[in-house]
Order: sequence, then C-alpha cells, then structure tokens
Amino acid sequence: MKDQFLKEGRINQKLQTRSEILKSAQVLLNKEPKISLEKVAEHAGISRATIYRYFSNIELLTTEALLHTHFLRPEELEKKVTGLSLEETLHTVQSHYNRISQAHELVFRRYLSVTLKESIVSKKKLRGARRVEALKLALRPFEGLLSKEDHKRLIHISTLLMGIDALLVCKDVCELDNKEANGLLEWALDLILGGIRKGSS
Repeated sequence: MKDQFLKEGRINQKLQTRSEILKSAQVLLNKEPKISLEKVAEHAGISRATIYRYFSNIELLTTEALLHTHFLRPEELEKKVTGLSLEETLHTVQSHYNRISQAHELVFRRYLSVTLKESIVSKKKLRGARRVEALKLALRPFEGLLSKEDHKRLIHISTLLMGIDALLVCKDVCELDNKEANGLLEWALDLILGGIRKGSS
C-alpha cells in the first residue's frame, strides 16, 4: 500500500509507522472480529488523520494485516540470503513469496479485489512493494555484475516471476496447479539468469 505519500519525506519513519499500524490491527483483530480505523489509530498511538494517510478504509487495513504476519521483512530476507550466489538468492526470495501466496491464496485474492477496487476510486497506487524492497536489499552484493539499468530491470523482471500475481496467471490463465506453477516460474527465472551469464561472458 505504498503510494506517493510513502515515497516523500522520511521514508524509514513512514514505513515504521505503517508497520506499527499493521501490528496494532493484528492485535485488535485477535481480540475482536470487527475493528475501526479509529480504534487502530488509538492503539497505535497516532491520530485519525495520520492513519487515513496510510489506509483509506478498514477493509484495506484488515486484509493487509491478515497477510502481514506471514512475510519475512525485507531485512530478514536479506540476512537469509547472505553469502548465497545470485541464482540461490533469487530462488530463495522467489520461493518465499510463492510459498506464502499459495498457502494464503484466498486471502491474497481478497486483498487484490479490495486494492483494485479502491485504486479505481482513489486513483492511488495501493499495492505493497515487499518483493521490490526485498530484492533491492538481497541483490545489493551483485550491483557490480550488471549496469545500473540492467540491475534495476533484473529486480523488476524477478518481481514478475514471484508472488500472487504470477501465481494467479499460472493457475487462472494457464490452468497449472501449484507444483507446475512453481516449476514454470523457477524455469523462467533460470532462463533470465542464463541470459545474464551469457551476456557477461
């Protein structure tokens, strides 16, 4: 749910505030099935005006809060891939996001439905950027391998090959099961990496 607001000013502080909002929503959801933005703001110790800058309605917040606990934070993924090769790093990150997407597919489908509907109304970019942020951190040791532009493209193309978006295309369009989808997405990533090796030799 990273829109222009999150890209301006003190980014780390804004991401921390956003994380605190999600944690507060999770705590409240564990106690009661129905919560409000106002209750979450109070629990997080922020104003109502502040919470509305991050989440425009309670459905967006609760849907993302249900998913938030399952992901490793980008910094945690970065630690997990420390010392791995480029191929191992990308496959580790891909496996993490694909595994979670498959384990919580129904919640992800709801999340996509909610964010797509809201983005039409608000005209804001509401989707999270976990994969991009994780890949930026995980691929920092390999920044000298490619040009700056190609390094950026590698992050973006890898993002397309993991997570709920890729899974839904594999399942809904290509009619693959989870195992077949994983194999296809891993194969596609290997093709890209093979092209990189060939181009740098």
